[in-house]
Amino acid sequence: MDMPAAEARERRGRHSALKVLDCDVHPTVSGGMKSIYPYMSEAWARRFERKNASMASLALTTKYQHPNGSAIREDTRNEAGEVGGSDPRVVVSDHIEPHGIEGVLLNSLQASAFCCALASTHESVALASAFNDFFVDKWLSVDPRLHYAMAVPSLDPHAAAEEIRRVGSHRQIAAVSIAPINILLGNRYWWPLYEAAQELELPIVMHPSGADSIYQGTPIAAGGIPDSYIERYVTLCQVAESNVNSLIVNGVFEKFHKLKVLFAEFGFTWVLPLAWRMDRTWRQLRHETPWVKRSPIDYLHDHVRFTTQPLDEPQDPRDLDRLVELMGADLLCFSTDYPHWDNDMPEDSLRSLPDESRTRIFYDNARATLRWS
Repeated sequence: MDMPAAEARERRGRHSALKVLDCDVHPTVSGGMKSIYPYMSEAWARRFERKNASMASLALTTKYQHPNGSAIREDTRNEAGEVGGSDPRVVVSDHIEPHGIEGVLLNSLQASAFCCALASTHESVALASAFNDFFVDKWLSVDPRLHYAMAVPSLDPHAAAEEIRRVGSHRQIAAVSIAPINILLGNRYWWPLYEAAQELELPIVMHPSGADSIYQGTPIAAGGIPDSYIERYVTLCQVAESNVNSLIVNGVFEKFHKLKVLFAEFGFTWVLPLAWRMDRTWRQLRHETPWVKRSPIDYLHDHVRFTTQPLDEPQDPRDLDRLVELMGADLLCFSTDYPHWDNDMPEDSLRSLPDESRTRIFYDNARATLRWS
C-alpha cells in the first residue's frame, strides 16, 4: 500500500535533518586471492599459489547457503557486473551519497573468515596484514568518508597486537575487528590485543565471520548445530550474549578502563533481559567476582554498544520504542549491513523514536565509540 503523501514528506524532512554514521558496511575483494598477493611477501604469495588457495573456499555448506542464492543484493553490482561491495566508488555513489551518510565503517567478512577458521595460525597473520594493506590502498584512498575496521588474526593475540601497532595509526582506521572464535572475549588470552587497541584508542568490533557454527574453532549455537540458514541466522545473537557476559564478569573493563566494544550484526533486543540477569546474579553472588566493582549494567553503558541491524520489528512499532527506552538509546549505533539482503536504510529505520533518541543512535553514539577521522 502506498504511503500517504503527507507522511512521506514528513519522513523525508526528518531524515534530511538527521546526521548518519553507518557502523557496518561490507567490502569485498572481487579478484580473489591474487588481488592481495601484492600486499604480502613473495614467499607467502608463492605458498598460497602452490596451494591453489582461493577465496571461493569461503563457500558455505549447502544447508547454510542463502535461500535466494546470495546474501549480497544483485542490484549493488557495478557496471562491470562485479559483486556488490567490490567497488568503493559504487559504495559511495549507491550508498553514501543517496542516503546522506557522513561516514561508514568497512568490515571485511572475507578477512574475518581467514582470521578465525579458514587458514592456519601462521597463514592468518600474513593474510590479516595483506587484507589491511589492500583496503588502506584500494579503498581508504577513494573517499574520506570510508573508514575501516582493521582485521587481526584471532588465532594469535600477540601477532594481533603487533598488527594493531603497525597500521592502527592510519587516520581512517576506526576500529579493530575481531572474528569470533571459541574463546570468549573475557578470557586473558585477549589481553595483549586489548592493550594495543586501548593504546591507539581503537574500539573492538565483534561481528559474525560467516564461519560461525560451520568450521571447527568457531562459536557453535547453544545446544547443537543449526540445520538451515534461517535457524543459524536467528541464533547468531547467542555469540554476542555470551561474549558480553564474559567481558563484564571477568573484569575486562576494570583492567582496560578506556576500552570500548561494539557488537555488530547481532541485533539488540536480547540485551535488556541479559543486563537484568547479570545484575541480579552479580548482586547475589558478587563475592565470586570481586574484580567486578560496579553493577554489570554500569559497565554495559560505559563500555559496550550494539549496532541496530538486523532490526527486529514487532507488529506494533511502539513495542520496539518501549524496549529502546527501557534499555537506553545510548547503547545503540546505527548500521545498514550494506550490501546484504537484510540491510536497514536510515530513512526506514526506527522512524517512530523521538528525534533526540534517533540523533543519538544514528550519529552521536557512533561518534563517541569509533575513532572517526
